[in-house]
Amino acid sequence: MDEQWLQQTLAELSSKMPQYQDRALLAATQIYVTELAQRLTNGQGELDGRIWNHEQW
Repeated sequence: MDEQWLQQTLAELSSKMPQYQDRALLAATQIYVTELAQRLTNGQGELDGRIWNHEQW
């Protein structure tokens, strides 16, 4: 998933929305996308660490 593209698209949509509820939903979605990207990065790092753990070979 291209996080930067999604973040940019959500920001553009948010700036065009006149209602607070819509902007709030998009802001919450941006936060979720950022956290999800961090979880994916952490998960990939953990997987790499477990694969290269020579004690478990």
